[in-house]
Amino acid sequence: MCNQVLILLIFSSLFSNAYSDTGMTETEIEKWFNEDTTLPVQVDEGELLFLSEATEKPILHSISELTIDQHSINSGWTTISQCYIHLDPVARTEVVYQYQSMKNFHIVSKQNIQSAKINKNSIALENVLLNAQLCIRADVKIFNRQSNDTFSLINGPYHRKFLDGYFPYHVTLIIHYPEKKLKIITTNPTKQPGFQVKNEVDKIIFDSVFSGKLNIEAIFKQR
Repeated sequence: MCNQVLILLIFSSLFSNAYSDTGMTETEIEKWFNEDTTLPVQVDEGELLFLSEATEKPILHSISELTIDQHSINSGWTTISQCYIHLDPVARTEVVYQYQSMKNFHIVSKQNIQSAKINKNSIALENVLLNAQLCIRADVKIFNRQSNDTFSLINGPYHRKFLDGYFPYHVTLIIHYPEKKLKIITTNPTKQPGFQVKNEVDKIIFDSVFSGKLNIEAIFKQR
């Protein structure tokens, strides 16, 4: 099952709905978003477009680290640490996580955010300023054993949406796993311009700048 997260916009690895109250009209907000980036906006039901050129201004960046261990292999539970940087400045927004199974959810840190409060599976943010950052941590059950004796881990869909447009979004996902026990079989998408996949000792790193909707899947086999 896919999961996603939305903060005024939508981004990943968790499923969420969020809204904002900025005190501006929709026209004023849309103008602000269009001025915030020089890259084109996708207005096509979220069709995925990888962007290989760097943006002139910082854009919303989600950095997630997932840890798979023997407990994950046995139970499906993994630990996620996720930080959002270059958050869009708004007066009020809410992040709602909708994992089927989630526990130990808490805020690790915040910067340039006046208030961040957890209410069950959501975080209410107030007075988000420029250069704001938010980091969370939780245990989530997303490491799924398949019928062919493989394991699937899916994060997404990542998407940053406002009104009718999908805005550029930078996602970095790092999956830590024990190479002595698990082997990467394939990823989806595979490495291509705008979507980087890097294998290192005991981890795989995905990095992408895109607009539209992105799912990231890693398939493992037990050694």
